[in-house]
Amino acid sequence: MFKKNKKVEDNLKETKEISTIGTEQEKLNHNKVVIMTEDEKKERKIMKKVALVCAFVAVVGGAFYGGMSYGRLLPASYRHYSNSEVYATVGDSKITGRDLKSVMDPIFYSNGLQKLTDSQISTYESTMLEYLVNIEVLYKEAKENNVKITDDQIQENYDATINNINSQYNLTQDEYFEKFNLTEDKLKERIKKELMGATYLEEYTDVSEEEAEKYYEKNKDDFEQIRASHILISNYDSNNKKLSDDKIEENKKTAEAVLKMALDGDDFATLAKEYSDDSSASSGGDLGYFTEDEMVSEFSKAAFSLKVGEIYPKVVETSAGYHIIKKTGEKAQDFKDIKDDLIETLENTKQTTLMKDLYTKYNVQIKN
Repeated sequence: MFKKNKKVEDNLKETKEISTIGTEQEKLNHNKVVIMTEDEKKERKIMKKVALVCAFVAVVGGAFYGGMSYGRLLPASYRHYSNSEVYATVGDSKITGRDLKSVMDPIFYSNGLQKLTDSQISTYESTMLEYLVNIEVLYKEAKENNVKITDDQIQENYDATINNINSQYNLTQDEYFEKFNLTEDKLKERIKKELMGATYLEEYTDVSEEEAEKYYEKNKDDFEQIRASHILISNYDSNNKKLSDDKIEENKKTAEAVLKMALDGDDFATLAKEYSDDSSASSGGDLGYFTEDEMVSEFSKAAFSLKVGEIYPKVVETSAGYHIIKKTGEKAQDFKDIKDDLIETLENTKQTTLMKDLYTKYNVQIKN
């Protein structure tokens, strides 16, 4: 409960849900201070991997089709794009308003009668423009590296796209093409570029188990885990509202008094059950094992500086309140337990580096 969420959010899901802001899950529970804040997660985590989908139908995903019952009406939201206006350049290739319109129109229609704000439209626009740029960059590099895609692969993906439209959304191929100014050749060309780019990206950034194990052996210190217990004097009330300055100052004095008792030899678990505002109080403040990057920085810095059995000699302040911290164990993570996550992380790193290099190589310029 106290460790940050390691779930990897893929770009396709973000494209589908990009207008969803401030969900309940994203609200910080201040009584569980050890969870990293959203800002800290953004600072710490590796740039999200580039997600390429091998059919245009999958790019916009459920959002494209979810509102197609509105598609025969004029959508409530719209933004005009000049066909000839250049929105980005990738080497000698231009991404124009015509290209951007081809991926934005389905979004406008999918929202039907729902009015989007200018900010929401701009966010969609930025995401889809980045998608078009990434496709073009990877397609160019795939061509340079002689990546081959067969006609059968293209046809298979094309058929899947059309079948999805026909069977699930009651649109014929002709209706689909007419509504969004597409043709069979245009759609197949887009699918080909996506397939080539995705194939190159997968091959270039693949990480084997052997490669991951070598990295693990070379960087074992990065995979150390410790176990710790803590006592939290929270600066938030039961309604998650921050306390007054006077009450916070009083809490600091309480935390310092509890720390002194712990340092003087009082049983830490007993003190946690009596004084801690955290849900771990019932288990004597035990947080289990965690790695350094799984906790907020102030907490981790203090906890990882300790020897087993040692109590940090100062009260540690975080965004939620005051902590007394005791280190109770340490161990190295087994490679088999982290293998999948490590491979994914190393692949993400490769993908990040590749895209940065390709943006430079092809002198990518995106209109602000």
